[in-house]
Amino acid sequence: MIPKRETPQAIEERGTVKAKYARFFWPGLRWMVLIVAFCAFPPVLAGLLFGENLGTILVLGVFALSTFALIAMTPTPETSPTTARQLGLPGWSLVSYCVVTGLGYTWACVFLYFSRQYAFFSAPVIAVTVLTMTLYAAIALLVAWLTGGNWRTTLAAFLIALAVPAIVIRLGLLR
Repeated sequence: MIPKRETPQAIEERGTVKAKYARFFWPGLRWMVLIVAFCAFPPVLAGLLFGENLGTILVLGVFALSTFALIAMTPTPETSPTTARQLGLPGWSLVSYCVVTGLGYTWACVFLYFSRQYAFFSAPVIAVTVLTMTLYAAIALLVAWLTGGNWRTTLAAFLIALAVPAIVIRLGLLR
């Protein structure tokens, strides 16, 4: 018996291959900008805590530029394609950025609250930071309960609560 010959599969055209991988370009670029922002954040925080110098000012510029780029690259729900919705939350990079920087600013506020009496990674500083973050989560859960479980409003309340320590540090209320 002669085996049946399979029909050759059609060769993909160049345009379809580019379109196939193009959906990964913006998420990949957002990852890169997020990593740059996270790498610039600790020197900025150290500069805010211990004094500014030229290196801190340069890193602050990189941090600010990556922050604005991250905000500009976050798609709105109306304009995001269906593939972005299939890949997950379109604003994931901005949410993770807010959580990490908010945690860092909260930690710095607690460190300044103790007037630098304890080490930056000491047990009292960690305990009060965890307590503060728990308070932020409780505020977000209260907002969720009051709004009937609207998770977007809850997330916004949590992110706004995370921004408070940055304002406190910038105004110099704990120094």
